[in-house]
Amino acid sequence: MKTKAKAALISAAAIVGVAGGIWLTWCRGIDYEKRYKELFDKTFKGDYKITVTKSGLTYNPKAPFKIPFRYKIYDIEYKDKNGNVRHFDLNTMAGYESSEYVDESITDYIKNRYKKSDYYVMISIVNDINDIARKDANYNVIPEYFDVKYDPDVSSLSAKGDGYEIVVFPFEISSLYVDGYGQNDDKIAEYISPENCPVLSDIDLSSAAKSKTYMLSVTININDETKYDMIDELTEKADAFCKEYTAASDVGGNYKYIVRTIKGEKDETEIIDSNNVFVINGEKVDLDPNGTKAYNKYKDMIVEKCGYNTSDE
Repeated sequence: MKTKAKAALISAAAIVGVAGGIWLTWCRGIDYEKRYKELFDKTFKGDYKITVTKSGLTYNPKAPFKIPFRYKIYDIEYKDKNGNVRHFDLNTMAGYESSEYVDESITDYIKNRYKKSDYYVMISIVNDINDIARKDANYNVIPEYFDVKYDPDVSSLSAKGDGYEIVVFPFEISSLYVDGYGQNDDKIAEYISPENCPVLSDIDLSSAAKSKTYMLSVTININDETKYDMIDELTEKADAFCKEYTAASDVGGNYKYIVRTIKGEKDETEIIDSNNVFVINGEKVDLDPNGTKAYNKYKDMIVEKCGYNTSDE
């Protein structure tokens, strides 16, 4: 009896010890500085400064496991390719978010916090890349091809020329096919791994093209009827601009451009004529440019070539 009682006490102590360890791990929160150090060293080329701007204890009232955890908000200062100082913000609460449309069990909520954190870090890197590439396109590359002016107070994407408007949208589309809840988790891990991660300190528009899942979208609307005859000239310029973008890509790059003459505004816009090109890995693909289905199909085709699951399940 004494032996059985002693064994029971040992088992109980072990259970309490394991539970205590889990409890402490949970309450400490996710240590981004430790978990992502190798990633930070690579993407910021070892030249960065991490500052904790806020920290404390909190809990997620929407989560199935309403136990406090410690969070930190980080500001990471680094320099871009041109030596400009940028600030990269990270909030460790992201790993403990529980979206309303996801019905998580307590077990899944606890287990998935690292997946959510990885997803959040990936999205943060993607957003920084898109911002850098967009500004490089707007202020450094596009002016070489188009006589347009940007007004950032009106739009960060569109610029106006004489009789036409141009919208340039460089975008890492892989972020549309991950969610931190299981969809393409292996691709999240691959994207933020030190071996494969993009280097933010080296990013500009052309280097972004090196990613097999990065794309450039150019739309030119000629809205002045007296300028409709510019469609061929602007198409040639759009083609040259996109080819410069993809010149740095080892696989040919992904881009699409639409140059069209239109009349009317907003929902009453009528397309008069249109030149459209869709390119994946340097090869033209045949897609009907009308509507959103072609654009969605185009994005699916790009990521499917890289092994992404594009189903809604």
